[in-house]
Parts: sequence; structure tokens; C-alpha cells
Amino acid sequence: MSGPGSRGPRCRCARAADSLRWARTLRAHGPGDGPLRLARLLLADPALVRLMAARRLAPLAALTPKQRDRLAHTLLAHLQSPHGSAPELAERLAIHPRTARRRLHHLQRLFGPALDDPDARFELEAALRADLG
Repeated sequence: MSGPGSRGPRCRCARAADSLRWARTLRAHGPGDGPLRLARLLLADPALVRLMAARRLAPLAALTPKQRDRLAHTLLAHLQSPHGSAPELAERLAIHPRTARRRLHHLQRLFGPALDDPDARFELEAALRADLG
């Protein structure tokens, strides 16, 4: 979802019509950037949510379904928590703090700097909400 002006996200040729529609939708919503603009677009187009979820959650794809589910729930709790600390997540997820800490370290290895970037965090949360339903 990055890029200046009214370009849509990069995609395969088969998705070019979607990308053009997204770019036009962004332009119609006026200038600006960031989460509010993205939220408007997401609400208008579930196909974009699926594309963003596939891209943002790609680091989880190599995991087993059980690992993926656990880490996805941990990541969502981390993104929604005021501090995202291990004790906070442990209480929220009803797991041991050591388990929460281990999962947080795993998420840090998988997602790296995206966990500290506000726009990436917004996209991750939107993707997780769509994915976890």
C-alpha cells in the first residue's frame, strides 16, 4: 500500500483492474496518507483486504497451522495491547509469561521492523482481523 500519488499496490497483470480501481478510490477520497486513508479503502473493497493480508502475513505462511494460529493470535494481542509486554500478553492470552516472551521473540524474528512501524502495525492488525475473522 505504499507509493506516492494515486498508484495502486503492485500486483500481477491479472489484478491490474483491481489495482486501478484501488488507485481511483484513493484519489476520490482526497489527498493524504496513512491509516485513515487506508481504512477508507479497506472498508470499500474486501479484495484489497485479502491481498494485504496475504502480503503482510506472509512470514506466518511457512509455519504449521497450529503455530500459525498461535502466533497470529499473539501478534493480534500484541498489536492491540497498550504496551505489548510479555506479562500483559500472558494475561490476555491466558498463557505463561515465559511462553508469551518466547512467542514475542519469534514474532520479532519473523516481522522485524514492521512491529515498530505504525503503518505496518495498522496493516498487520487489519490483516489479522480479516484472517482470524
